[in-house]
Amino acid sequence: MKENEIRPKELLNRYLNLVESDSKKLDKTQFLTIPCPACGSEKHRKHIQKNDFDYVLCERCTSLFCNPRPSERILEDFYKTAESSRFWSDVFFPTVAESRREKLFKPKAERIFEYFKKEDFQPSKICDVGSGYGIFLEELRRFFGDSEIFGIEPSPEMAEISKKKGIETLNTTAEGSSEWRERFDLVISSEVIEHVFSVSKFIDSIFNLVRPKGYCLLTGLGYEGFDILTLQGESNSIFPPHHLNFMSVRGFEIAFKNAGFSKVEVFTPGELDVDIVLNSAIENEFVRVLRERGTDAISEFQSFLKKHKLSSHIWIFAKK
Repeated sequence: MKENEIRPKELLNRYLNLVESDSKKLDKTQFLTIPCPACGSEKHRKHIQKNDFDYVLCERCTSLFCNPRPSERILEDFYKTAESSRFWSDVFFPTVAESRREKLFKPKAERIFEYFKKEDFQPSKICDVGSGYGIFLEELRRFFGDSEIFGIEPSPEMAEISKKKGIETLNTTAEGSSEWRERFDLVISSEVIEHVFSVSKFIDSIFNLVRPKGYCLLTGLGYEGFDILTLQGESNSIFPPHHLNFMSVRGFEIAFKNAGFSKVEVFTPGELDVDIVLNSAIENEFVRVLRERGTDAISEFQSFLKKHKLSSHIWIFAKK
């Protein structure tokens, strides 16, 4: 898989330009200062500035996070009204939806199936938090044919499309989904955690949706991946106020255990770290030499990153 197959460069640049423009309209005097979203430490130091937003590095667990940041109310209004949000839902995602189905959602659904096959666990009810148009749930249904599937989606338009596909969908956020408390054997959330104001509140909401002895799988962005560590402030993954939280592997483990999960496993099965760096404007000596070593070296290096939890694409399997 190549980055351009799921994030075409022209579309991505248009989206990022809109995000930067939208971010300048926010009233930063209303931003809030928070402790580390992963471990709760108050000790951190400034590390990156991006579009006039500060990202700090936690001195305890080395998670990266935007601080100060927009409040929950500001973020809620932003996602409802920002031009970049509308561009994502109306233009960007529909353009790449089928490519993502093939390149991301199908392999992801199969990997989840294989994981729980090894665990000898068969979920009867599965919920996707941030389910969008329901495309990923459609792929999950192919593997978990005996399971009931549900979605939680804050966008009314996307939730309606999901419902038309026969998926029971709650039009709200994870934090507003208490009516479905302890309803599911498996709760999945993909690329949501980096967006939320309060990581602990979000994970607590996921925990509350899971039945006792059930599981959750959250995927998102972590700070300790090769592409983000290499590109730092030049990384397109760091774009406020959409992406606020980039926790370390240790930070993810702490946050999920603090929520009450009894078993937490962190994997980094990402495929794109090296491709992202090679496609960037960064051309240091390591990148030059790696590029010259050719496709086999690049492929094997990406495999090394995956094996040793050095990809920025994070999966967290947690058991209640």
